[in-house]
Amino acid sequence: MSDFGITTKDVGEGIVVIKSAKLLDNNNAHEMVQAINAVQGRGIKFIIIDMTDLQFISSAGVGSILGTVESSREMGGDIVLAGPSETVIHVFRVLDLLDYLTIKGSEQEALAFCGAHNKV
Repeated sequence: MSDFGITTKDVGEGIVVIKSAKLLDNNNAHEMVQAINAVQGRGIKFIIIDMTDLQFISSAGVGSILGTVESSREMGGDIVLAGPSETVIHVFRVLDLLDYLTIKGSEQEALAFCGAHNKV
């Protein structure tokens, strides 16, 4: 995986996992928005953003996620952040977003939160 590559995986049951790159910043935040918008455009309610490889997130990266959360919630779903590092969680804490965002410790926990039955 490159530092900027973002991949998407349909796991069924109306859930898609988007794997974040090592960096989520000005160089690829638009790719994250495009990936999320494409999934939402298919009517997918739950999007899990796998952040296990994410080492750095800029304000543009945070914005790429924040700008799409309400759309998922309006459809009766959510965007769930899975496995962010303490460094990434610190960014969310400084921005006072911990109560707004749905954060789970692992992809398995996120899948369970989204109602996946056979993936956990």
